[in-house]
Amino acid sequence: MSVKSERLSILKDLIGSKKAANQEFLCTLLETKGYKVTQATLSRDLKELKVFKTPDGSGGYRYSLPETASTEENSPEAHPFSLVGIKSVEFEDKIGVIKTRPGYANMIGSIIDARLRRELMGTIAGDDTLLMIVRKGFSDKSVLEAISNIIPGIESKLL
Repeated sequence: MSVKSERLSILKDLIGSKKAANQEFLCTLLETKGYKVTQATLSRDLKELKVFKTPDGSGGYRYSLPETASTEENSPEAHPFSLVGIKSVEFEDKIGVIKTRPGYANMIGSIIDARLRRELMGTIAGDDTLLMIVRKGFSDKSVLEAISNIIPGIESKLL
């Protein structure tokens, strides 16, 4: 196993077991495991692992790993979400916008990106706003139906 793959494996374990809120803390944790890395290297590693920040339940944020791909990934139960973090959904032409509570947009965008590859060109997430670009040949209604498989009841948030 290469040094990089070993480091990525350790990094995944650390993110899964520790409440890491920033890259400095992750760099320190990696150093305790024998991997001294720069912030730039860590940033590239986090991007490669598709790590994102999620609310930690106490007003802060923590790094999280995306769900691992499985044969159940396409089932509606694969990534169940509640409507708690969603304020509204709106479509105009081939653009959709989901307004969320602070800290939710990135997590929701990551899951929607992974699940709606046919329907969406992609998403761009801020802290509380998710921009979705709908592919040609798909309607707003079909995209909303696909999202409702991930987030049941989201239709109630449509403006």
